[in-house]
Amino acid sequence: MSNPSNISSNSPGKVLFFGGYSILEFGNIGFALGVVDKQGKGVYSRIRIGEKRIISKEFGIDEEPSFESPHLISKAYAVGEAYLKAKNKWRNDLEVELFNSPIFGTKEEKSGLGSSAASTTTVIKSLFVGNKLDPEFHKETIFKLSQFAYALFSNKIGSGFDIAVSSFEKTIKYKRYDPNEIDFNSLEKSVDKPWNEVSVIEAKVPKKYGILLYNIKTAKTSSIKAVKGFKKLKKENPELVRELLSKQNEVEIKGIEAFENGNDGELRAYTHKAREVHKRLSEEIMRVELIDPIEPEELTYVIEKAEEIKGVIAGRAPGAGGYDSLAFIINKLDFSEANIEEIRKFGEDVGLKLERIEVKLL
Repeated sequence: MSNPSNISSNSPGKVLFFGGYSILEFGNIGFALGVVDKQGKGVYSRIRIGEKRIISKEFGIDEEPSFESPHLISKAYAVGEAYLKAKNKWRNDLEVELFNSPIFGTKEEKSGLGSSAASTTTVIKSLFVGNKLDPEFHKETIFKLSQFAYALFSNKIGSGFDIAVSSFEKTIKYKRYDPNEIDFNSLEKSVDKPWNEVSVIEAKVPKKYGILLYNIKTAKTSSIKAVKGFKKLKKENPELVRELLSKQNEVEIKGIEAFENGNDGELRAYTHKAREVHKRLSEEIMRVELIDPIEPEELTYVIEKAEEIKGVIAGRAPGAGGYDSLAFIINKLDFSEANIEEIRKFGEDVGLKLERIEVKLL
């Protein structure tokens, strides 16, 4: 294997602070924070020319990649290889080995930062690097190939925002892609044509803002199951879902504007309004599907107590919510590191083991 310091490709994790569930609908905006560890790593790879292989200790995989494999990263390799061969740009068979930064947690206790999406994009980027193609120049193609691979694996479940963050390596404002752009029988055409619905815009991140993130240990929430529950509710009561998501999108657009403008008070106020909509949506989803609440009562307690601390602007159970993680936007000018332990103790008050994840905001 190559020198341990030689990282071929790297993809960040994500925190969907605004847009959980509403981002599943066309035209609604999501706000996803790109995050890496203190060394700037997310899911990274090392490659070796010669044998065609995909390896990941974290996922327990060491195999020859193929479309038939049940594993996402193996399918991602197969998708990238097929596309580059169709373009006559495949020069080398590659061994791609993936490594996860500790910020993603473990398979048993994931942190909700999107290791699957980051792994997918890192595999695709690695194939470009290993075939002497600049991944920076080909970001849009990498984004589309990664969406194709994930759609193939999940049968087109999800909005693709996590793939977008990992592909473009930024904090972004995102409007979802149309799954109909993807034709499983026509990879090259699907990737090369324009995608009309999708929008990826780099967000403005004021220097004063940081993110404080906690993994909820001994807990795990399935985002895919949560999304399936949401879709079940939408099928049974489309008008109610449309009404709730419209309200959510309206207040979250204002919350994103407040973040970009550095307005602490409005950022907190609109985050609170968005959380109120999520609580109502959660109640409705749980009527039709047994899932974890979007914001469990224990997390509500921790958020409310934490927001009493100077410098803590707003907290949420990000993304699909549940017991994966807890995120706070902080004003670094006012926040004291001494309060990190205090927030952890708020978790203990309600039986939660919170572990801080040290990340940098992109």
